[in-house]
Amino acid sequence: MISVGKIGLINKLISRRTKVIPKNKQVYAVGTGVYVGEMLVYCKKDEHNYYFLSIPKMLNRTIPIDRFDFAIENKIAEFVTDLPKKIHNICVKQFEYNQKNTK
Repeated sequence: MISVGKIGLINKLISRRTKVIPKNKQVYAVGTGVYVGEMLVYCKKDEHNYYFLSIPKMLNRTIPIDRFDFAIENKIAEFVTDLPKKIHNICVKQFEYNQKNTK
């Protein structure tokens, strides 16, 4: 029979190995570091980066996938909630607007 403490340890090891992959409509809060106080709304990804809209600054943030994984594992950034579809669409439109106007 496995004790409760061993089950907790096994669950921690398994959860560390499961990678957090942002999905549409998800928001992450940054609790420390350069982007402290920002909420990051996931917008898209490519081969090497995740792209977020930073709230309340309304700036586009490009975060390499490995750095995002590090931030999640070390509780620098944490999942907050899923946005309603209408709100997420507005955030994506702002992200696209920022992209067009910064080039």
